[in-house]
Parts: sequence; structure tokens; C-alpha cells
Amino acid sequence: MEIEADYIGLLLIASAGYDPRVAPKVYEKLGKITGDSTLRDYLSTHPSGRKRAELLAQAKIMEEAFSIYRDAIAGRGVQGFL
Repeated sequence: MEIEADYIGLLLIASAGYDPRVAPKVYEKLGKITGDSTLRDYLSTHPSGRKRAELLAQAKIMEEAFSIYRDAIAGRGVQGFL
């Protein structure tokens, strides 16, 4: 569920005119601060920052978010994505 929330959040920030390419970098930094580990992934209810960054940086997900972002900053608006 957290991965789905991250995905929807990425689309929302893109539709608000924020560059979605920044999101994976934020999660990488959070992972460094909190200390990523395999055991922590297993015991935690949330994926590690590293894992979240990897999933959001996937080409298909980022391409979709970046397309929404381009439309938003061009003033074309967003038709809806959910």
C-alpha cells in the first residue's frame, strides 16, 4: 500500500507543477538518514528509502509523472490520472 501511495503522490506533485524527478532523490536522502537495511525493510511497515527511490525512478512511472508535469507547467492542466 505504501508503494501505491508513493506512486499516487508522485502523480499529484507532478500535477501541481513540481518536478517529479526530485522525489527519488528525497527518498534516497531519507534512507541515508534513517539507515537502510534488509532487516529494517523486513520489520518495518514502510519500504526503505532506497527501495522507494528505486521504484519511483522506474522509467514507466517517471515517464508518466513527467508527462503530467510538462502539461501542468505548460498551463494545459491535468485531465485526471486516478
